[in-house]
Amino acid sequence: MKNIIKKEPIVIEDVEITIRRPEAGTVITCKDPQGLDQTPVPEVISESDKYSIGKISVNGEERDEVFFKDYALLIYYSDLKVEEDKPVTVFGRIVASPGYIFYDPVNLFVNGEEQPMDATEDYSLESNEFYFYVNI
Repeated sequence: MKNIIKKEPIVIEDVEITIRRPEAGTVITCKDPQGLDQTPVPEVISESDKYSIGKISVNGEERDEVFFKDYALLIYYSDLKVEEDKPVTVFGRIVASPGYIFYDPVNLFVNGEEQPMDATEDYSLESNEFYFYVNI
């Protein structure tokens, strides 16, 4: 009988993502209270194959689990026109690839800049996913 050696997961301390800011004049719309019909969907790119942007299924279509969302009010932006010098907040979920877990708190870098520790929250019990809020 073979001994099965359980491999310990590799801990991720730094997460780097790129978020593309919508152009000034873009109108963010949303009618669903859970944000499922929000358009446009924020464009968030993982800079590593150790983790990815979480996915959800909306009406049978898979999409990234990222939204434009007001952090203070916890509501999804709706009928908001993006202004040149006014930040918008992006909320989303990052998921570790198999064999990896996140350090709590992970160091989150967005567009090359380290974010404050309170930008990440709600780590799963398995430490394989977390949510973030970032102003862009």
